Amino acid sequence: MSGQARLIGVDWGTSNLRVMRIAEGGAVLDSRFDPRGAGGLSPDQFRPVLEQVAGGWLTDGLPVMVGGMAGARGKWREMAYAPCPAGIAELARAVERPDDAPFVALVPGVAACRDGRLHDVMRGEETQVMGLDAPADAVVVAPGTHSKWIETQAGWIVDFRTFMTGELFAAIRKGTILGVGMDEPGVDDDAFSDGVQRALADPAITAALFSVRIESLAGRLPATAAADYLSGLLIGAEIAAQSDMAARPVVLIGAEALCRRYAAALALGGFSDVRTADGAAATARGLWRIHEAASA
Repeated sequence: MSGQARLIGVDWGTSNLRVMRIAEGGAVLDSRFDPRGAGGLSPDQFRPVLEQVAGGWLTDGLPVMVGGMAGARGKWREMAYAPCPAGIAELARAVERPDDAPFVALVPGVAACRDGRLHDVMRGEETQVMGLDAPADAVVVAPGTHSKWIETQAGWIVDFRTFMTGELFAAIRKGTILGVGMDEPGVDDDAFSDGVQRALADPAITAALFSVRIESLAGRLPATAAADYLSGLLIGAEIAAQSDMAARPVVLIGAEALCRRYAAALALGGFSDVRTADGAAATARGLWRIHEAASA
């Protein structure tokens, strides 16, 4: 891709790191990946890891904008959460620099408060939302370990809700009787749909989960399909809890395979306007837009 780099953008997740050379407007010119996510690093390790991964890119004197978990508690520098409603200007005003790397700007997370009390938090998804050109009054759904349902209005984050869907899926598979003999997910779309429909019909998810064992004992759910059925139950319960948003446009942003599953489940749940965005591109544009606002 042609163009001149204007920014080094960093997406520092819990498990992985992505460093990008970003052109005017947020286009990604080049990317480098590394498995040293923020979850395994102490505060004094962030700068050396960034310097190793970015290498010669840092010698060009470009500004560096870092989003994600580098700003979490106990990490590079703990960043305060910007309160909802939050837009690009609010995030830009709240960026801060770690003491050991004054050339780096860290993006804050976003907090949702209700009745004066902290209700929910996010780090990383806010940068993606700022990089979207989503419809007005849309719902941005970021599926994953902790799925986020983010309400937006004219580019502002006005509220959001977190579901521990991915983490529960992993914990149930590894640590409960339901996971015994369970194969890998992603092979049986029909079993996934059955799980979604069961959860949509039965909001008592802790009772519905036991149907994984019942269906297996009855011979109706083979081991090859059990993980997909379980995935459907959990995603279906998440969608059922947000059914009051079915009339609004939904933008999915995340891993391609997972977004496909959510799109299928949302359709079963009565969501008719569902589209998918490129998460990597949205992150880069978001970092650029926050940088541009912070530099103004």
